[in-house]
Amino acid sequence: MEHLFYVQAHPDYYRPLHESGETGRPYRASGVPDDWDHRSMSFWSIHKPPGTSIASHGWKVHVSADVSRAQEVLDTAAAVCVRHGVPFKHLASFQFFVMLHHKHAAREQNGKFIAIYPPDEEAARRVMESLHAELRDERGPYVLGDRRWADSRVVSYRYGAFENLAAVQPDGTEVLMVPDGSGALVPDVRGISFTLPDGVTDPFAGAPPVGRTRRTSRSVSFGGVDFDRVIRHSNGGGAYAATLRDTGRQVFVKEARAHSGLFPDGTGASAHLAHEAWVLRELGEKAPGLAPARVAFFDRWEHSYLVTEFVPGVSLLQWVAQYHPGFTIAPDADYYRAYWRRCAHVLGQIGDALDRLHAAGFVFLDVSPRNVLVDADDTVRLIDFETVAESGRPGGLFGTPGYFPTMRHDRLVRRMERDPEYCDRYGLAGLAQLLAFGMKHHVTQREPAAFHHLHAVIRKASGQPVPTALWERATAFASLDAPSGVPTPRQVEDEPWQSLHTLRDAVADGLADMADPHGTVVYPTVPRGYYTHRHGVLHGTAGVLHALHTAGRDIPADVRERFRAESLESRGRSAPGLHSGLAGIAWVLAELGALEEADALLAEATRSPLLERSATLAEGLAGVALAHLALSGYDGDQRHVETARELRSRIPSGSELGERLETVGATGLLHGRVGVALLDHYLHRLCGDTAALRSGLRLLREEAAVAAPYPGGGIAFRVSDEDQRLYPYLYRGSAGFSFVAARYLPFADGDLHTAVAEAVRASTVATTYYAGLYEGQAGLVLALADHADVTAAPASRDAAVEAARSLFGHAVSGPAGVRFHGEYHMRFTADLWSGSAGVLLALTRLLDGARDAFFTVDALVADADPVSSPRAGEGSGPPTAEGRTTSPPQKGSTP
Repeated sequence: MEHLFYVQAHPDYYRPLHESGETGRPYRASGVPDDWDHRSMSFWSIHKPPGTSIASHGWKVHVSADVSRAQEVLDTAAAVCVRHGVPFKHLASFQFFVMLHHKHAAREQNGKFIAIYPPDEEAARRVMESLHAELRDERGPYVLGDRRWADSRVVSYRYGAFENLAAVQPDGTEVLMVPDGSGALVPDVRGISFTLPDGVTDPFAGAPPVGRTRRTSRSVSFGGVDFDRVIRHSNGGGAYAATLRDTGRQVFVKEARAHSGLFPDGTGASAHLAHEAWVLRELGEKAPGLAPARVAFFDRWEHSYLVTEFVPGVSLLQWVAQYHPGFTIAPDADYYRAYWRRCAHVLGQIGDALDRLHAAGFVFLDVSPRNVLVDADDTVRLIDFETVAESGRPGGLFGTPGYFPTMRHDRLVRRMERDPEYCDRYGLAGLAQLLAFGMKHHVTQREPAAFHHLHAVIRKASGQPVPTALWERATAFASLDAPSGVPTPRQVEDEPWQSLHTLRDAVADGLADMADPHGTVVYPTVPRGYYTHRHGVLHGTAGVLHALHTAGRDIPADVRERFRAESLESRGRSAPGLHSGLAGIAWVLAELGALEEADALLAEATRSPLLERSATLAEGLAGVALAHLALSGYDGDQRHVETARELRSRIPSGSELGERLETVGATGLLHGRVGVALLDHYLHRLCGDTAALRSGLRLLREEAAVAAPYPGGGIAFRVSDEDQRLYPYLYRGSAGFSFVAARYLPFADGDLHTAVAEAVRASTVATTYYAGLYEGQAGLVLALADHADVTAAPASRDAAVEAARSLFGHAVSGPAGVRFHGEYHMRFTADLWSGSAGVLLALTRLLDGARDAFFTVDALVADADPVSSPRAGEGSGPPTAEGRTTSPPQKGSTP
């Protein structure tokens, strides 16, 4: 879970962990001479002998440690490094140690407490021999991608890069590189098994470590258990479906890796699994059938294993996603009534199970949807009893965000002393909210008034209120009369357009308030915004500025200048794409009047060799070509059009095109064939290119051929061949398909007309998990509003307004205006992908008729062919507020 490292440093926004002011007890390498070079870098403290430089690559040595012995291990290892004169780094604090070893941290990083950089093979050997001797009695986690030195439990090594020699990928992320045996740069694989580049051999290889045997087949069997399949992996260990060898009984096996899977108090997976085994034994006697029956508990090598009864079913989160009326199309009153009955049955069983647990003298603490399984008959069982504690002795208080109280830890401890079942009741209320409204507790924890908006959406869709018992349980911990800066449901019902204008202005105010011109990022973003392009369209400054500009808001001079300067400075090491990199930044710079800079960045994008790896709108040739068309509208230079045509000629067709998409079988506007079809549409309309028209129609027919029925009606699209999730969203799914295909309707046959109508129907789903533009409610608003304008369809404009009304249930009052939770729902974000900028853009598209809000060039087409599309704003709504457009100016005009 990448967000883990970004939710500790700030209560409102995702920030890197190292920016936190509270990192716990520091680790200091004692005995390192003062004349060594010392510096800090994110989680690490780095120490280097004076006058030396760290080699670019080689045999890296890692030292792991049990968290309780970390400082002692550091002191010993530092002394060895000083004696041998080799550079090293170590985690700088207790909190950094815990986070790197957390249950949900990246498995490939687990165990890396100290990293040592010997200059050559022999130096590495000497260092490891010394560490082996001096740390012989220490124990630590096994580093999955390393080999241990001899029989050491804490010293290991791998071949890899010492310095960050990174290669940018089409999506803007970076892959670290290392020379192989011939000197060619190849990816530095930092995975979960020991891997060497071609031509590199291990000079230290010996016999396999004692107690471990090399596997020669894919089947695994020990402890009387045949492991059948992996259910999930985590940094703390795995979970498996298995079979008892002697009886053939299906069982569930939970694994704990030693010294790993740490909790905030420093306790690890092994201790928690042993505790869970004890709890299951106790409950087996005191409340039979409540918890999964314990079968066995044993150790194997350095891991522990708990074998239990196999409980069938899906998580409550999956159950809600499958059955909640808001996630289906046009459910009738009978569907709602049947669903409410099922909710009462499910919630009643959870409540009864908790009552039995309490009567047995225990509290669950982590009452969350992933710890509840529901089978095909709606029978409920609780699972994952690792946080269960004796009533009145809760120990560490940890739970799933959104289902766990947000009060300060010391206050919660005192509350639990008075009321031991408080956390369980709170979690039960969160489950009731999930069942009722299909979404997490994060919004209503911050904005209790959102309950009223969520209820209003349900009431309008179903013609009936949420059942009283479910409503009361869902709102049991909410201050329903708390003040709010969001219009009330009554105001929205009586004056929908005015309320949406009020919301749009509040979103823009909130965005302006979130700006930090001198911060690590200018606007709060999601975790991916920190390791892709910080000024890109998807997660960075460009997307926010585009939304503000489209809404007619002024851009602060210092923000504008930082965006311009840093984008130019980093252009040689940036991805080229429209949504992922330089082409999108160039488009936004042109919008802001910086044509010279825009042209320079787009030229850099066009030269990028990464374009040969991707044909897509988000990251590849189609998006860069479309940006050239856009710039031709700003500067009147027809060379942009010719460049766009040349780029399009490099996009293959058929199976070769499939190899240039994001992944095998990828669908959607950003990552599939649909984005290429958007480019083809504009090449046809601007250049009279009938081959482009035929190509675009073919691509859309190919996409429509893989559509699947959406629950309740309409069609949606699987993410890819590997990822079978069915999406109705803008970036991939129904909304993105109709966004492009509707532009082809004047030239299309009946089948494509039907496909567009069915995709639009799926875009009217009432409830989405996120509010955002690319993968949430705002994207449905934008696509429906766009369809209304492109096709002059009043029904689509009405549907867009209804979709926009659901945004009130996601809005949270802020210091200025309103804010929206971004990806993962843990913090507020400003980014276009999932945060406030995307909501602002969608509302502006709906309210102002800004046709080219989502990086299209319809105004340019209209200039070339005035009858190409209806006027923006046509439909059933009132006149647009300002008639504003953010389309490129006509050719040769001054922006």
